Amino acid sequence: MKKVMCVLLAIAATINLMAVNITAKGKITLVSDGNKTCALTALQASDLNEGYNNGYCGEINMEGREVALYLIYNATNYQSFGTKSLTDMPLGIVTNADTQYKFQFANVQGTMTIYDAVEDVTVPLVSGDEYSFTAAANSTINDRFILNRTAPAAPGICHYGNVLKVTGSNGMVVKVHNMDDTDAMADVTITSDDQDIDISALTADTQYKVVWNSQTLIIRK
Repeated sequence: MKKVMCVLLAIAATINLMAVNITAKGKITLVSDGNKTCALTALQASDLNEGYNNGYCGEINMEGREVALYLIYNATNYQSFGTKSLTDMPLGIVTNADTQYKFQFANVQGTMTIYDAVEDVTVPLVSGDEYSFTAAANSTINDRFILNRTAPAAPGICHYGNVLKVTGSNGMVVKVHNMDDTDAMADVTITSDDQDIDISALTADTQYKVVWNSQTLIIRK
């Protein structure tokens, strides 16, 4: 079968990259175990148009491609993308029959990273490096990888009256124990980045341990 490759647009013909003040740029190539490839180029520069520069964006055409890699912006998939900010930019992939894949990085300038939500790891883009991963075959995956993800706020809990206020901690579990480490109330799974836990049922004038993410806060109800 003829090798199918994604071809980048002739970017240099539409925008003079030497004339812009580049903060970061890099080429990312998705490679399947069967050596099918697709590449994208992303660029961040303070003097590009707000949002994106029409001369630099290249909307991806999926026709005839076995694998694809693209940046998602305003529900559109782009194969090349220039913007003032690349922060929290979703990366989408389309897989073929293979399940083993890798990203290859080249022409990296400045600091760029990819966050893998499945593995919960942040991968720096370094020219010549690779990042290998497993993905479902014949799938479109738009919610796993994020380019230049903003690190979440450190989880925090403060206590006042009958409330524990939990911030920056969506998805974690908060446990409230008695001082002998027995459960004082049912565990609470946090579902937002700013959530209150009602502890009015706990006994007044009594100490408790609030435990989350290997941290412990001693409170007196």
